[in-house]
Parts: sequence; C-alpha cells; structure tokens
Amino acid sequence: MHSYGYTEKIVDLKIVVVSDTHGSTDLLGRVIDECSPFDVIVHCGDGVKDICSAAVPRESIVFMVSGNTDIYSNCDAENILTEEISDKRVMITHGHQFNVKGGFSELTRIAGRFKADVVLFGHTHEQFLRHGSPLLFNPGNLSGGNYGIIHASDDKEWIFEHKKIIKG
Repeated sequence: MHSYGYTEKIVDLKIVVVSDTHGSTDLLGRVIDECSPFDVIVHCGDGVKDICSAAVPRESIVFMVSGNTDIYSNCDAENILTEEISDKRVMITHGHQFNVKGGFSELTRIAGRFKADVVLFGHTHEQFLRHGSPLLFNPGNLSGGNYGIIHASDDKEWIFEHKKIIKG
C-alpha cells in the first residue's frame, strides 16, 4: 500500500476511472482524448500496462493498481492505494483479492481498516455504484466500452457517472 498524498485543494476536480482494459489500448486512447482535459486518471487493474504506455496528458496525475492478470505487466503498481483527494480518502484496488464477484463484505471491511470514504475497484466487468459508507464505484470494463467520471469538489457532493464508449 502506498499513498502519494495528493492533497492540493482544487475547487472542481475531474477524475477519469477505467478498469479491465485487457489490451484495449485503442479504447483507452479514445477515452483519454474524449475526456481531456482531466486532473486525474485511475486504472483499477487488469491491463495496467495499457495505462503505462498511454499518452496521458502531462499535467494529469495517474494512479494505478495491479489486477489478477497484471502479474507479468512490468509496471510498478501496488495492490491497494489510498489517496487523499479533495476532502475524501479514496481507496483504489482491483478487487479480486476481496472476492468482489461474490459480494462486497470483505472489500467494505478492508476499506474500513483504511478509513476510506470512497472505494474505486474493478474485476467484475460490471458498472456499479453504491452510496453509503464507504461509497463503492466500479467503472466497469473498458474492454467492453465502460468507464467512469468523477467530479470531485471540496465544498460539494461528489458526482459519479458511468459512461460508455462505442467500440470500433
């Protein structure tokens, strides 16, 4: 677990969230192009090498974690990251190690240990949003055209959006 301590106060922060790219570098490039400008891009694992080689705008911050298929990716990525973003503690993980395909009790328990307000995860290939403590957000699989956008602010409720990009 590593924390980069991104705590700069920004009125409105645009965060792009992707997961499970599985080599879909063309789709990742299109999401980056269509969503630019953005402040942060998060890759929740399974295809983390795709974000390592992507043309991310220089002024954007990249957070990434390893998924179950990233064992030979040669990218330096942790299994879990916690980041202070705006006024919230965000935990980023792929989710396979917490059996998220079978439910969220283990993920929620670990998030509590890290005192996370928001958990970003992947693995299921399904878009998911659960409000509560912690809030759980899965952008879905980019290999299937799914991704997410978060609009974060210190003084407003965060907005979580599921998006779809047409393949082809």
